[in-house]
Amino acid sequence: MKVIGYLFLFLIAFAVTIIWKFPAAGVLPHVNTHPIKIAGVNGTVWSGTAAAVQAPAPAVPVSNLQWRFKPERLLSGNAAARLNFEVLGGEGAADVFRNLAGNMTVQDGSLNVPAKNLEQFLPLPVAEFGGNVLADIIKLEIENDLLKSTRGSVVWRQASVAGAVNAQLGQVVLDVVPEGQGDQLLHKGKLTNKDGQLDITGDFQLDQVGNYRADVRLKPNNTTPPELNGMLGMVGKRASDGSYRIRNNGNIRELM
Repeated sequence: MKVIGYLFLFLIAFAVTIIWKFPAAGVLPHVNTHPIKIAGVNGTVWSGTAAAVQAPAPAVPVSNLQWRFKPERLLSGNAAARLNFEVLGGEGAADVFRNLAGNMTVQDGSLNVPAKNLEQFLPLPVAEFGGNVLADIIKLEIENDLLKSTRGSVVWRQASVAGAVNAQLGQVVLDVVPEGQGDQLLHKGKLTNKDGQLDITGDFQLDQVGNYRADVRLKPNNTTPPELNGMLGMVGKRASDGSYRIRNNGNIRELM
């Protein structure tokens, strides 16, 4: 009986070792990752790397992807992994969860990229950006391919714009929180800045299918250069309080 017991333990250990060390390169070709393309896979299903990940829209290549599978999440019906990656000349990381229904949740996400590398998302090449953009994703949920909920913030440090208007904007912050439920759910953002040559305030609204509205005010302060003050009329109409208002709306997919 002891021999049978030892044999049983050996088989369990052998099976666990094989599964744990099973090469990811042998698995991913048989997994439907469409429309995402993955290349240069190394390591195991549980802990590995991919040299490049490409999605069709937005066409932003991700490189040096690393993952570490979280088997403890299987007990709650989720496949989960910690991801680290490089994108747009910067670095990112996040915990990603996917349930049996195909819905996805991102938690504890971060992204740090040079602002200049975001210029490609402008509808027209009207400005050059300076500084770094840091995104902090507290929680993002996608259900039935729709944005269900987002909570996080974006900080643009040492922000500057050069183009039709040249300005040092200091530190620009956008905080995003969900509001409402179901079909009435909206994501609302508050835009502020400090230590800039302009005072910036604004409101941003995004619905589940990507429709957005932005309402931003730029107001000169005692550090605003005369040439900048004189050019503000190009970007908006002057209000009675001395601020210039910019409004915009559309669908965020049009920017990608």
